[in-house]
Amino acid sequence: MTPQATVEAFIGHWNACDIDAMMALCADGIVYHNIPMEPIHGTTAMRAMVEGFLADLAGCDWHTHAIAANGNVVLTERTDGFTFKDGRKAAIRVMGTFEIDADGKIAAWRDYFDMGEFQREFAGG
Repeated sequence: MTPQATVEAFIGHWNACDIDAMMALCADGIVYHNIPMEPIHGTTAMRAMVEGFLADLAGCDWHTHAIAANGNVVLTERTDGFTFKDGRKAAIRVMGTFEIDADGKIAAWRDYFDMGEFQREFAGG
């Protein structure tokens, strides 16, 4: 799989809320960093974060507006949509950077977004 195809598959797994498939695309030592927050290191910590985040959600709808690859680095411009189990919806605009290792796994993932927008969208949960 190309680096871009890996990232597209990863986003598809988010939309399917398929944690096992997501994690299968991640290197054991992945560094996942939502830039306004502290980074998460390793698949065990990332899985725990994802499971906790998805626990209140009925679904994800991430829409990629633009994607570009340069070697093993893939950039995405997205709107990440979420539907809560109580029917509420939230969406945030995101720029993402993914670094793919020699084994074709995501070794680093950084998302850049506005924390104020995130807090407004996720308020009331």
